[in-house]
Amino acid sequence: MDYKVITQQKVSWGDMDAFGHVNNTVYLKYFESARIEYFAQIPAIGGFVSAEAIPVLANISCSYKKPVVYPDVLQMNVMVSKMGSASLEMTCDMVSPTLGLAAQASCTIVMIDPKKGRSVRIPEHWRTAIEEVEGKSY
Repeated sequence: MDYKVITQQKVSWGDMDAFGHVNNTVYLKYFESARIEYFAQIPAIGGFVSAEAIPVLANISCSYKKPVVYPDVLQMNVMVSKMGSASLEMTCDMVSPTLGLAAQASCTIVMIDPKKGRSVRIPEHWRTAIEEVEGKSY
């Protein structure tokens, strides 16, 4: 995949579980941080909260490839892989410099009108900004 946004995720000692590797739920937190960073790098979006629409996580999945342990710093390759009228799909490869691909995650985010509590179209300025980052039209 052609990832345009790459961040770093430091593994903390407290991220590990009784089996001596990063707990499975922590990978989802890592992916959350990478998603937030993805949008933070797009000034045109101006943060998540707006009067018109907010992004809400609809589903998430993660495939675990190799157990990560402290100390490590994961390279988080994140992208918007698909965009519909009211939702977008994001994917993330979590890569360890010593282990290689450690995990792959994907999620669907739905845009919601915060006042009405229902889905709405992705704001045009979001669509335009994401397409500029990704270098493609959806």
